[in-house]
Amino acid sequence: MAYLLPLCLTVLLCMSGQSDAGQLTLNNEDSVEVQLDRPFLYFGTWHTKLYLARNGFLAFFQPLLPDANPDPHIAKDIIAPLWTDIETNNTGIISYDQATSGNLIQVVTNDINILLPGVNFSASWVFLCKWTRVHLGHDAGEANFRVFLTSNDDNESYIFMIYDDIPPTDQVWLAGYSAKNNINFVNIPVHNITDLSSGTNIELGGRWVFKVQRRAYDNCEKLHCTKNEVCVERSGFYGCKCSTNHTRPRAETFDASEICESSSGSLYLSRCQLFEAGYPAELLHLNNFKCKGKIEDDQVVFRFDNDDNICGTILKRNETHIIYENSVQFFGNGDTGLISREKWLNITFSCVYPLIQSISMPMVIEAKNGVVSKELSTEGSYEIRMLPFPNASFIEPYFGNVTLDVNQEIFVAVAVDGVDERHIAIVLDSCWATPDNDMNNTHRWPLIVHECPNANDSTVQVLQNGLSTVSAFSFKMFTFTGQSESIYLHCKVHLCLLVGGDCAQHCDNEGQRRTTKRPLDFHDTTAITMGL
Repeated sequence: MAYLLPLCLTVLLCMSGQSDAGQLTLNNEDSVEVQLDRPFLYFGTWHTKLYLARNGFLAFFQPLLPDANPDPHIAKDIIAPLWTDIETNNTGIISYDQATSGNLIQVVTNDINILLPGVNFSASWVFLCKWTRVHLGHDAGEANFRVFLTSNDDNESYIFMIYDDIPPTDQVWLAGYSAKNNINFVNIPVHNITDLSSGTNIELGGRWVFKVQRRAYDNCEKLHCTKNEVCVERSGFYGCKCSTNHTRPRAETFDASEICESSSGSLYLSRCQLFEAGYPAELLHLNNFKCKGKIEDDQVVFRFDNDDNICGTILKRNETHIIYENSVQFFGNGDTGLISREKWLNITFSCVYPLIQSISMPMVIEAKNGVVSKELSTEGSYEIRMLPFPNASFIEPYFGNVTLDVNQEIFVAVAVDGVDERHIAIVLDSCWATPDNDMNNTHRWPLIVHECPNANDSTVQVLQNGLSTVSAFSFKMFTFTGQSESIYLHCKVHLCLLVGGDCAQHCDNEGQRRTTKRPLDFHDTTAITMGL
């Protein structure tokens, strides 16, 4: 008997009519073998036939089921729109149809391109099966649902599961699909059986779409798995699984490592560990979903900077640090059919730059640079330098052995390197001179006090402070009476964000500071020393 079920996948398209199809009469737990009009590629395996089972599933193997209870660990090629104990009684009908041309092919092609915009899919084969007015056990009401498989000439394959009326039942049930060598059954994400006819993953109630085979360009040859990885297929995605010799030194964070430099950051994650956890690399992104990771050897690398690759990076500050923060994210909104649809991932990483830094540069007139560079675990690093110059051009610093006359003007620059000059400035809090290389010597002469020139030394000028990554001042050379002819300069400095107000205080003509709005409070300061 020929039987064609009505096809109404979208609210726009509906088809009915007659064609050569099969209507089945099955006893409980029975199944029938159906030859396919063309081979179907399902998770890497070609199938030329399937078995249509009374109890709500299609299997690509001869099912040997002692009872109707579904198995969530079956690990075989099976598609189950509603796997449970089903009875047809006097009203229930199970039917199927398939086509490689004609109206059914055109309807499915149109519907897929409406429901999944942008896939540009052209069906070349469709297999359709329907359970009509079947009963879920003796006392349950009638259920109506259907499933169809489709593929194109590129062997892209989809499963559509469509639910009309699904009554409640106390029976054990499963809805979804499974593949061989896959431990877990992929469930449609609903808690109650009745939700199958109202829930959706394509914004159309009762419709569920899963992509179960991708184009040839997604296969192992294109992945370039390394010696620490093995190419496998999991729920429609080919990926690089960790090989047996992979050591996983920091498995809890996917072997994460981080590099920070100025306002840029890079996070390296293990590709194979991500894939094993259900997170294919191509679906992960930063705060800005357009910023994807890039594969480098066996790692997925995520990068941000403050130029053309901001990627949703957030700039924060507190009393002690400046922080650039971003996150690697996955919220289960990738390709349909992915095994990790119900999972989400959020790995926050940051580049932290301390406002407080200590540096000492002992020298006697040679003006050789003394630099201290502090390396931080998953933190950024920067350098602070103090250099003497002969004039206000600040072009050529003093080099070699230089003798300065008493009362000769000297120009001093304090610069910070390795931070983002668009956002960060250096501030001279105080500067002073001592007769030896001990910044805590109580025998001292103040030059800058509270960011302003010493009111008792008219030769001191603050030339620039808190405007950029370079601050500068000048004074006239002197010696400590009855002590060494050399002097040592010391400054306390701090870093400041160039937002929310001025970074340095404004000073009046007498060298006294005037209060201004400060973008950041601070408590400690950096010390830097230079000998003259």
